[in-house]
Amino acid sequence: MNKLVSICALVILLSSCITKEPENFATINGKGLSPDIEKIEFMWFKENPADPKNNTKTAYPDSTGHFSITIPLQKISKGMMTYNNKRNSLVLSPGDQLEITVDDDSLHFEGIGATPNSFLYQLEKVKKCDRIELMRSWYTKEHTLEDMFTMITDYVNLRQNELAIFKKKHELQKEFIHFFETETKIDNINLLNRAPQAYSRKNKVDMNSLQLPAGSNKYNTIASIQNDEYLICSDYIHLFSSLIRKESQKRMASDTTLSREDAKLSVIMDSLSGKTRENVLVLEIYFNLTFRNTDAPKYIESFTKISTDPNCKMVVDRELNLRNAKKAMIDAPLSPELLQTALHSSDEMELTIEDLIAQHKGKVVYLDIWSLGCGPCRMIMPESKKLKESLSDQPIEFIYATIDGKSDKLWPEVFKVSLTDKNHYRFDNGFDSKLHKSLSIIAVPTYLLINKEGKLVSYNADRPGSPKLKEQLLKLAAK
Repeated sequence: MNKLVSICALVILLSSCITKEPENFATINGKGLSPDIEKIEFMWFKENPADPKNNTKTAYPDSTGHFSITIPLQKISKGMMTYNNKRNSLVLSPGDQLEITVDDDSLHFEGIGATPNSFLYQLEKVKKCDRIELMRSWYTKEHTLEDMFTMITDYVNLRQNELAIFKKKHELQKEFIHFFETETKIDNINLLNRAPQAYSRKNKVDMNSLQLPAGSNKYNTIASIQNDEYLICSDYIHLFSSLIRKESQKRMASDTTLSREDAKLSVIMDSLSGKTRENVLVLEIYFNLTFRNTDAPKYIESFTKISTDPNCKMVVDRELNLRNAKKAMIDAPLSPELLQTALHSSDEMELTIEDLIAQHKGKVVYLDIWSLGCGPCRMIMPESKKLKESLSDQPIEFIYATIDGKSDKLWPEVFKVSLTDKNHYRFDNGFDSKLHKSLSIIAVPTYLLINKEGKLVSYNADRPGSPKLKEQLLKLAAK
């Protein structure tokens, strides 16, 4: 009997020592959704906290308005839920099992993770807690500089007060409270640094001549911002961009032999440390490989020397592989996956990139990927028209593909801005299209060049107005 008791005790002890593996995803279930909601997008959630890339997951409700979707996560992450031109902030943690009901245009949350999202939903109804609207008002309304800093103080205090009021009635996890408080600190730093810039631009005055309120410039150095604990919020790393640029300009002024890249890299390596420096390097490498389309060997070499975070290393390795894959596409037929990118024409006919290339076989294709909301895209259109007219006798097609979603106003506005009503298309999935993902396109305008045989000549072609572009087009047309 004693032996049996001992065995049972041992089994219980061993069972208690077996810890359950933490879940690395959150589950969202929707119910009772309106029939007019065709899809719901969940964007900006970070599976890998070091990843600068914003991924989107899409849920398609069934005929009863139900859906279920999983969002990969390692840590707490804040993102956005969009449907029918509406958007709401969401915060998710690994293991959450959130249930969302849309009722008369209002959201109701249940399940694990409901309480923090109920708080965020309530907070979004408080107008003065909208950071984007606050910053927009700086450019659209008349404010003194003192008014702008008062607005920042009010914004921070109101967020803190709303959290305190909510906590009196509801229990919030420490993890979310820490996240929210950190986010508020980062917002404060961001706003304090942006206010003088916004005022100087709006009023066309030299920013250096401004008399700032006492204490408002306490976060205008790299050292005053750095704190590895802030890495919990993805916006933290972006705080350093302007400060690093300013410091690198100083170094270039004092040493004219320094290139912009060398100056910037020296600032990052000298002025930052710890996980913050590693993550800032990842961000720089990412933008160099994707947006600037450069190999960034010096950044990568510096990163390799200091890298300790497996998440950071994973991002760099992935982007290097994507960069090499893109290079391999040059002078080669477009990949089957890229060719299946879904488009709609301006008369709303469905087609793919493969169909588009086939329609213009034997011609050089200059593909302009743009958006109505992109200022540089709109500004360059007169140059595009001029270039197109100068090459009208050549076997060259100018094709325009917008990332904008379908709407009643889309095509009339597209025709107006582009100065032409021909060769217009829209990507069904915007930046999440197969073409964008294959070529790591993260910004517009982006221009592709495809030769007469349907092979990719450039995934980062020059913009209209460039003499090099016209010369390149003529050479391809003559082949």
